[in-house]
Amino acid sequence: MLAALSVVAAQAWGPRVELSLIVTDKDEKPLGTIRKEDLHVFESKVEQTILSVEPDNRPIDIALAIDASGSFNQLFAAALKAASMIVRNVRPEDKVFIERFISNDKIEKVHDFSSDTKSLLKAIDDLYIESGQSAIVDALYLAVQAVAEQNQSRPGRRKVVVVITDGDERNSFYSSDTLLKLMRAHGVQVFALGITGKLQDVSLTTKPSQRARAETLLRNVTEEGGGHVFFARKEDDLLNNAVPQLLAYLRAQYLVTYQSSDDSGKKGFRKVELKLDAPSDVKRSVITPRGYFYGTPSLSPPTKEKKQ
Repeated sequence: MLAALSVVAAQAWGPRVELSLIVTDKDEKPLGTIRKEDLHVFESKVEQTILSVEPDNRPIDIALAIDASGSFNQLFAAALKAASMIVRNVRPEDKVFIERFISNDKIEKVHDFSSDTKSLLKAIDDLYIESGQSAIVDALYLAVQAVAEQNQSRPGRRKVVVVITDGDERNSFYSSDTLLKLMRAHGVQVFALGITGKLQDVSLTTKPSQRARAETLLRNVTEEGGGHVFFARKEDDLLNNAVPQLLAYLRAQYLVTYQSSDDSGKKGFRKVELKLDAPSDVKRSVITPRGYFYGTPSLSPPTKEKKQ
């Protein structure tokens, strides 16, 4: 008995990790019930010990980034309606920040984090279009940074960015890799409403079309932190399908807590994979971050570098 107790006492463990999780069915609708025993978490390809799986009802800090560049002119009215729908449907305990972006030198906060619906809606109504080369990556970088800063002294809140754009990146200073590193370091989840119907879908060269490039960017950014992109070709798709889906994904999340077996103390990003057991004839998909950051990240931005 004494030997067994000694073994237990000597067992070393890594950090306790929390991951957001969304499980969807064949129609990409989030499921309201999942079982702990059906989930498996792997870190560095080693299965981990899951401690709990619970509905994630934590308050949310949401940075709402709205494209106001000239190329978005025909879609801007629909984008404002979508933004207003989101604000009207957040809970009283949630707080919303509003950012308007055009080019890399025209990205501005138009409303600080607040739960005042009336004030937030007025800020959205006052938004307007300006000419400039779209800087979507820069806008997302600053929105992620704003959410991360908001949460520094308020633990126990989810960190979310929602961007409404056509995805047509033109002239950002920050690279996509720099943006992804910031998201990883602070555990920020990005969702996108991609209104891409006006973009050119045919390429006259061997390079991907304008629409293909935009959709690839939005997929890469949202998938990194366990978020999702909802594409809409026209206003009806946006308001009747994409926005309600987004709101459902925000509400139907789970928090998976597990005990990491990595006791190395190595700081930085650790990759994670989550798998779900399901009958062979039932389609289930899992949406979760690609990993977590171990250690204390910095909010100091890197020197601005032109993306390659």
